[in-house]
Amino acid sequence: MFEFKITDAMKRMLQARQRIARRNPFFAGLLFNAKLVETDMYTSIVTDGINVYFNPAYVTDKTNDGFIEGDFLKVIMHCALLHMPRKSWRELKKWNQSTTLSVGPLVHQYFKQHPFLMKDDARFGDKAAEEIYEELEDQEGGSGGGSGGDSGDSGENGEAPPGDAPGSMVEPSPENQEAAEQAAKDWKNALANATEKAKKAGNMPGNLQRLIEELQPADILNWHDIIRDMSRDAKAKVARTWAKPNRRRLGADIMAPGYTNDNIFKLIAAFDVSGSVNDNQHKEMKNALASAIEQGFFTSILLVAVDTCIHDPVEITTKQELEAWAPHGGGGTCFDSAMDFIAEQQGAVGLVFLTDMQTSSFGKQPDFPVVWVNWLNDTTKAPFGRTVNYAVK
Repeated sequence: MFEFKITDAMKRMLQARQRIARRNPFFAGLLFNAKLVETDMYTSIVTDGINVYFNPAYVTDKTNDGFIEGDFLKVIMHCALLHMPRKSWRELKKWNQSTTLSVGPLVHQYFKQHPFLMKDDARFGDKAAEEIYEELEDQEGGSGGGSGGDSGDSGENGEAPPGDAPGSMVEPSPENQEAAEQAAKDWKNALANATEKAKKAGNMPGNLQRLIEELQPADILNWHDIIRDMSRDAKAKVARTWAKPNRRRLGADIMAPGYTNDNIFKLIAAFDVSGSVNDNQHKEMKNALASAIEQGFFTSILLVAVDTCIHDPVEITTKQELEAWAPHGGGGTCFDSAMDFIAEQQGAVGLVFLTDMQTSSFGKQPDFPVVWVNWLNDTTKAPFGRTVNYAVK
């Protein structure tokens, strides 16, 4: 009769799971959603958003014994907070650093962490991982380190050891993309269930609420970030050139290729000008787009006003042109002809449609990404594209 034997490393991980679960019932609702995989493919404890991988030598090394629970909890929070799906266009090394800075304070509230993972815990306060990433990107030399996070020479002087940083993320393999999508759904459900139970029982970790608000509801995430991602995704597909180096990196004595100038990154911004949208809302809509122009996400923005047809289309490149645009309208609401016009535009990388969602038809879906910004902040959703509420935290 075959007898299944649990390895010493697996026993240590199961012990860690029990200890974490006992510290707070909220964690228990997440821990048992994780599949533990013993492997020497990685050097510590990491996750690809699907499984939790642990290196048996790392787990059974007595010098790491006090850190296993913290490493384990960190990868669980990466999974539950959908950090891998949220990575989007971002560079993994710096994204690992950003998410670690985001969840680190929560983890070390309960368990010990390696010194190099704790030294900057309070640096960014309550900022979301995406915000932290932007700040790191704007700082000279803020690139993180290691294939999965920070890296250095040793763990004794506050620097991360070589290899996969404990509690970090790794990219899922291309053949596992379908599994990654399913895992994201499973983790989202697990997080929702754990949150509901913890709130009813009154044992919800206080500083965890801020992290969950980054996801729930996901449709109230800052829609400016979605527009920025649209721009970054388009630019990521464009070939780089050494003929014009990246000037942003020159100050840090880093030579990197720049983008060619002959590429067009045009955003289409459609404004609902039907009778149900008032002048103050139009003013807010225009102000909301100004940051996309000022930050250079796009080379130009095609403005169109929409009620039952298109009004006053104009392509702009400056904030001043946006402020001067005074569209006409005020009739009924049907987006059929507008979407036909929009679909014919050349060089468009995406559409953002600012509307109160009160229309008899949303029209046909174009061949590029669409974001509907719901000005009423209700539960109405368009039949295609992504619908987000205007209100942001």
